[in-house]
Amino acid sequence: MAPSGPGSGEPNLSSGEGSDASTPGADQSSNLFATAGPELRDCIIQAVGQETFGQLAQGGYQPTAEEGAAFGPCMAPSGPGSAGGGSPIPDSGSCVPKEPGGYGRPNHDFLFGIKVFQLRPPGGQSVSNAEDIKALGMNAVSLSFQIPFDDQGHVHYPSQMFGTNHPDLESSLCDIGNLVHQMKTSGLSVYISGEPVYYALAEGMVPPPLEPSIVPNYIVDLYEVMEGFATTAETYKVDWLAPIGEPDKYFGPGPADEFMQEIRPLLEDFDGKLVWQVQGSDQRLDLRGYDIAGLAVLGCDVDGIGGMFDTYIPKVVAWAEADGVPEVAHVEFGCIGRAQDVSTAKANLDRWYGATSAFATGLVVLDEPASAPNSQQVVGTWLEDWGVGIAEELGFM
Repeated sequence: MAPSGPGSGEPNLSSGEGSDASTPGADQSSNLFATAGPELRDCIIQAVGQETFGQLAQGGYQPTAEEGAAFGPCMAPSGPGSAGGGSPIPDSGSCVPKEPGGYGRPNHDFLFGIKVFQLRPPGGQSVSNAEDIKALGMNAVSLSFQIPFDDQGHVHYPSQMFGTNHPDLESSLCDIGNLVHQMKTSGLSVYISGEPVYYALAEGMVPPPLEPSIVPNYIVDLYEVMEGFATTAETYKVDWLAPIGEPDKYFGPGPADEFMQEIRPLLEDFDGKLVWQVQGSDQRLDLRGYDIAGLAVLGCDVDGIGGMFDTYIPKVVAWAEADGVPEVAHVEFGCIGRAQDVSTAKANLDRWYGATSAFATGLVVLDEPASAPNSQQVVGTWLEDWGVGIAEELGFM
């Protein structure tokens, strides 16, 4: 779905520094295509052609999955055009799991947090640690557990994505478990969601939905992954868990429904709350058996009164009520791309938050990575002021 659609909050890792306003193609200094050295530039041009490279270098162009796969090897850490200047991403295969602490699951009436994916370079979040998050008056953080797939849809290791280099599933689970441990030790609650990502996703690519023909292969392979994911989440006392965030986006509504119901027995040993994070669909989704219906509202200033989110929110709330889901929460909220009209953005966020403030049990504000084009970050922008206002309203500051 286009950036204005529900739940399109995955980062695009190509360019942009966070600020309050920008125009397409602005801030070329942080666009890795615009600043590519001769070797990287030649590699990308050879893969996708001069015209496409020119569009990438100008900023604002979203490469297709085929184009990303074509120039992906150019961006690989060991490849000729390593974005890290030729230095490979450290292999995470030697990860040693941290010993769980005594943090448990605090009984918060409301989780107020920030989505930071995996809180590591090269994404460049506007916060860098738990203390930065708590300074915003927040008590929670949202992380992504990326589950790599290949061209046939099979879960694929080794994988290189977003600053990680994992030889196997065990390494990946160890890495995300240690990050959860760090956040929990610092006193934050944690929401974590599974995210399908191409195993060699190149810089500049938004994680796309899977092609329908490969979804069945991926779902079959996910059963083994989910057992380890749920075990890790329980070990480190994750508070909220979505097996896959926005499965209707990645799989389509029918397969998503089937997967989310069939996967529940594998999650029985997880004692936190299970989230069905909904992207948005005209097809009725089955939310039965989940603890939280997760809203993904990311319209900022591109959607207005009577628009898609004013329809989407009451629809998901009604589904939750009909299916006996006890809680509704904004689990991804904010902007895709910097607001061009901040006053409109603030009015929209106030309206969408206000639509559920009487009963919602959470609000997670999206912090786009600095490397996303025209990224809307939180700290140092109008969105920080807006969020701090919510924290004050909630009595968290």
